[in-house]
Amino acid sequence: MRKLAMLSFANIRKTKGHTVSLLLLFLIAGLLLNAGSLVFVNFGSYFEKVTKELKTNDVYYLLPNQLYTGEVDEYIRNNKNVSNMHKEDVLWASASIPYIGETRKTSFILNDMDKKRDFSKWRFVEKHLPPDSMSIYVPYILNIDGGYKLNDKIEVTLEDEVLTFTVKGFTEDAFFSSFDTGTLGAYLPHETYEKLVQKLGNKYSSTLVFADLDKINNEVETGIGQLIQKNQKFAVSALAAETSTDTLSTIDLDTLKSTRVTMANIVSVMSMAFAIIIAVVCFIVVRFRIGNSIEEDMTKIGSLKAIGYTSRQIIGSIVMEYMLIALVGSIAGISLSYLATPVLSNMFAHQSGLMWVQGFDGAISSVILCTILFIVIIVSFISSGRIRKLNPIVALRGGITTHNFRKNHLPLHKSIGSLPVVLGFKSMLQSRKHTFMMAVILAAVSFASTFGFVMFYNTVIDTKAFAETPGVELSNVMAVLNSDKDQPKLVENIKNLKNVRKVLYLDEAKIKIESYDVTAYVMEDYSAKETDIVYKGRYPLHSNEVVLAGILADKLDKKVGDRVTIKVGAKQAEYLITGLSQGSNMGGMNASIRRDGFLKLNPDFKQQNLQIYLNKNSKSDVFINKLKSDYGDSISATVDMDKTLKQGMGTYLSIVSKLGIGMMVITLVVVILVLYFVINSSVIRKKRELGIQKAIGFTTFQLMNQLSLGFLPPIMIGVLLGSAAGITLTNPFMSVAMSAMGIMKANFIIMTSWITLFGVALVIVSYLTSMLITYRIRKISAYALVSE
Repeated sequence: MRKLAMLSFANIRKTKGHTVSLLLLFLIAGLLLNAGSLVFVNFGSYFEKVTKELKTNDVYYLLPNQLYTGEVDEYIRNNKNVSNMHKEDVLWASASIPYIGETRKTSFILNDMDKKRDFSKWRFVEKHLPPDSMSIYVPYILNIDGGYKLNDKIEVTLEDEVLTFTVKGFTEDAFFSSFDTGTLGAYLPHETYEKLVQKLGNKYSSTLVFADLDKINNEVETGIGQLIQKNQKFAVSALAAETSTDTLSTIDLDTLKSTRVTMANIVSVMSMAFAIIIAVVCFIVVRFRIGNSIEEDMTKIGSLKAIGYTSRQIIGSIVMEYMLIALVGSIAGISLSYLATPVLSNMFAHQSGLMWVQGFDGAISSVILCTILFIVIIVSFISSGRIRKLNPIVALRGGITTHNFRKNHLPLHKSIGSLPVVLGFKSMLQSRKHTFMMAVILAAVSFASTFGFVMFYNTVIDTKAFAETPGVELSNVMAVLNSDKDQPKLVENIKNLKNVRKVLYLDEAKIKIESYDVTAYVMEDYSAKETDIVYKGRYPLHSNEVVLAGILADKLDKKVGDRVTIKVGAKQAEYLITGLSQGSNMGGMNASIRRDGFLKLNPDFKQQNLQIYLNKNSKSDVFINKLKSDYGDSISATVDMDKTLKQGMGTYLSIVSKLGIGMMVITLVVVILVLYFVINSSVIRKKRELGIQKAIGFTTFQLMNQLSLGFLPPIMIGVLLGSAAGITLTNPFMSVAMSAMGIMKANFIIMTSWITLFGVALVIVSYLTSMLITYRIRKISAYALVSE
């Protein structure tokens, strides 16, 4: 073992530059693999840990007091599916708060913090201060994403009141700590809470019920809806990002988890895929380096065999050498990944509202380290196997046997073109294994960089495709019309307003498909929609047709062409499935049906939600003010869809764009490291040839250009293949990564021209890097190159 270690360390000392570059590659691979694994395994489990520590119930039901009758209370308490319930009084209001230089509207629950909860508890995050007059403790997301600090003033604007509080701390709970769940929960000292109750009266008084269910379904929600007799608007899913507080709001824990940790899971899958590509590059480089070192050290290997070293010992020293490099690099990368987790936690907290603190995870890190070392040992062992076949005599002759002739590619006396260029291509053809390896490596990293570039483009330059991902119609303004007004005339007036491009109705209604309660989109003509979410089949064209969300179709085990029975109350009808839709809206439990098809189930149905599309560069907030001033009595509510979309997407865009930028930067670093490794090996391997060329008059620049041009064709081929793979496979890959969010067919914009320019830039950077690396030739004299 001591002899093997001496040989290994001797090889490492001899090739310090190669060792450092390979070590850095393993560092990057270890960092990405461990960080991605920590996020994928532990971030989701951290949410489960939080819910367990806080004894979070399975579901909550939130209703205004005027709807929470004794009959509703008795129904919940006596329901066989409800195993446990906890009820408390809260203030529930739609409110606006200053947020990152703008105004953000959301639904707020104001709780009495002195009331003890045995279930669905909450806790402080980091430091908090004792209460004083008009104190408030707000969700942690207002700190990490909104920029609020301790003792900051926060103005909560209700319909007719402006409440000013002093932030005394930040909180965390499962249900009410993220904008993505639709409702934020704030906690007030008892005196402040009672003061508000007296000041606001019964207007915002509501009842919050936490419940545990024997079976997670919508049965209780449906029963409550039937009791309060609001069949069209009885339930608002918190995921719909509504701020309505005059109806039932509910969300279950499973849906909540997918909302708060899915983005982190997507990022971790993308990071892991990228890390695997980098790891594969490392293993290819190890394979290349071992084959190259056997050729360079052929005489040395013959000498070792001649003095008594066995093939097994020499192979063992090579395996030990690369195992040590992989060990040091991977440990360094894994260690750095723990320094990166606070950055990732901070990034995810902007969306999830969770303060994830990741300590050392020996199990995950050990698996990553052992996997890397195992593969390195296998690759090293197989790659160095040819040493067994080397006879000491043949090895001492540099591997030359009786017949050792190669085809003379590009004979100089017949070839046309500049001599350095011809010599460069000639060298490339003579080193086909190295050429192939370079092309494969560049194809792999080009694919990763193309993927990162597509993510960057769709989250920074053109965000339309990313905005369509949730499946929400991309109008500019939504107006909820009063049902007792003259709607046709009102719609015609709105259509004729300045800057209005078009208007259309798109309503939501509750239906039952088989045993599932589903939100149905109801529309007269789906061809007028601007956001096409059907990924298979088509929208309904007739009254007996329906489109199901992909997630719902999977639960029902239905496909295009099958039939389903849809119920509304006591009425039911059979519909033909003409398509499958995608999107995360309503947790994937939605369907699309024509208005005439829905009227068969509910003849009293009346359209109310009007989608308004404005001309380009029109300001939605200005238009809403105009709408309110002209038709305020005929409109019950308006939603600034542009602002809502911008605020909702902001965090997601930031996370994915940073990931895309990181991929592109790491790609460039890996390309530079691989080029250094390969080209430096080439210079060493060809030192006698270079010495002869320099002695007969070749300049340093000509030799540099000759070596660089020899690597240019495989680089170009690799970039071309990798970019083509990225263009064709990015959307399928993202479809798999985002399937948990209901995105079955990603449609991100693939700008071929931009990707082509990026590929050209990668080739240019590779060529310039090659020229810089080969610049070391100038320091070596012709005599030294020939005689060494």
